[in-house]
Amino acid sequence: MPPHTTIVLPAFNEEEALPVVVNDIRSVLGPDADILVVDDGSSDGTADAARQLGCAVEVHTTNRGKGAAIRTGVAAASGEVVIVMDADATYPAETIPAMVDLLEDNDFVRAERNIDASNTPAINRLGNVLLGKALTSLHGLDAGDYLSGLYGARREVFERLGTEADGFDIEVEIGIKSQANELRVATLPTEYHPRVGEKKLDPITDGMGILGRILTMVLLYRPLVFFAVPGLILLAVSIVGALALSQGPIVTDYLGLSIHTFIVAALGILAGFQLVVFGLAAALYRASLGFTPTIWLQRATSTGVRTTMAVAGGILAVVSGVYLAVLIISWLVAGGPAFTETRQLVFTSTGFVFGLQLVSASLFLTLFRDRPAPRSPSS
Repeated sequence: MPPHTTIVLPAFNEEEALPVVVNDIRSVLGPDADILVVDDGSSDGTADAARQLGCAVEVHTTNRGKGAAIRTGVAAASGEVVIVMDADATYPAETIPAMVDLLEDNDFVRAERNIDASNTPAINRLGNVLLGKALTSLHGLDAGDYLSGLYGARREVFERLGTEADGFDIEVEIGIKSQANELRVATLPTEYHPRVGEKKLDPITDGMGILGRILTMVLLYRPLVFFAVPGLILLAVSIVGALALSQGPIVTDYLGLSIHTFIVAALGILAGFQLVVFGLAAALYRASLGFTPTIWLQRATSTGVRTTMAVAGGILAVVSGVYLAVLIISWLVAGGPAFTETRQLVFTSTGFVFGLQLVSASLFLTLFRDRPAPRSPSS
């Protein structure tokens, strides 16, 4: 027997479209189809319409957002399989049986829309393209329709993903977390119809919210690629530049680098190292959530590496601090004339601060390294 399936319809002011959607589902799945409507604080008769149609109903007293409505629906669903479907009559119910079949061999199934000028405004189509590019470039996702409002999984898979988004950014969060959890994801095409009733998604406000979710999740899911690696590059370039300019300016027919460039390079050393530490800390925090850390991360944050950082940082800070004190005292003893040892001052100060960074970073990474994992999303 196929698994029992619940169709979850998150609905906000969908009194007009709801009968169309429910009747369409029953025409495909039969009159006993398990349909759960989550009324997300509607001001019209959405909840009453759902009850009159014989659907199970969950009600939010205030409008909490599509993501919150979906979590409520998944939690209240009685079916082993949950299909989430927009309640605006844009998706055909004929796609649902094929989705349920695909879930026999996959963890998650998403219906990808046939979007064109006849069913979607130009600004929405542009937004879909730009947000899709952001997902592929920033998170490494394959090209696809990650904003589709028709998708499904077994209930325990939805619960394992632990979504947090309350609004229309719920779909991109699910897409990113599905990849991070290494879910087996299947897609299939579906028609996409003009919606019935008033549209709820604002292409500018909600589009920025979706983009914000994509960027925010980079911190947790791609920290090494976007922080640690650029930090290492900046650190290496800055160290080479600072060493080359520490003996004096470099002037050619095409380029002149002086004390100002030397100061920028010194600051780049500190900034690059901060990026590396931030990337490592974010990656360790992700591991503390139950995701398997990479071999590279385990080696870079091992006890030996952290101890070496602390010892080297302490030595560097002490040596640089002593030299810095000697430099300042010598200047004061001489009567405080115009200071001319700018390079030595900058180089020594950078060494002192960098040493303190090494010590604090070793302690900072230890806090994240020793953080217990509360759960295992990939189990």
